[in-house]
Amino acid sequence: MQVKGVFLHYLNQLDRMLAKINQNHFPKSLSDDMFSLAVNARVAANFALRGYCPLIGEPIPNLDSDTAAKQDICRQIQATIQILESCANVASLDDSILITDKAGFTEVSLPQSEYVFHYIVPNFIFHISMVYAIARASGVPLGKSDFDGYHRYPAHFQFGNGSQ
Repeated sequence: MQVKGVFLHYLNQLDRMLAKINQNHFPKSLSDDMFSLAVNARVAANFALRGYCPLIGEPIPNLDSDTAAKQDICRQIQATIQILESCANVASLDDSILITDKAGFTEVSLPQSEYVFHYIVPNFIFHISMVYAIARASGVPLGKSDFDGYHRYPAHFQFGNGSQ
């Protein structure tokens, strides 16, 4: 079971995306009623711990802060990576074990596999996607390879110019 590997891979991608953002120009959000880039980055890191720690019976560390400073968010992501790297691996998910958490104002109680794959991973990826979208909308030169770490395109390649 590579649940921890998914979190580690995408937290490292998130860290790389944040490194491309000018420290003096940290983009806000796509809309006034949405989380900012900073909050989305922090929430993504939190979801990794909220998702993994209950699987191994460990308390969820609270690394969150109210700061929007890039260096503090990067420290939180690095601390999250270090915690996950030090955690035991999950051999398998046990659906006889229910995990309870808050989804907004709703309490959810789900078997381990549903908790991870229907709740935690989609939310984790959603918040990283929002970081990517906010940064791109603000002119940060990110591409799909920055998001997933796999895609590669030739220099100066652009979608929408007939080269698809």
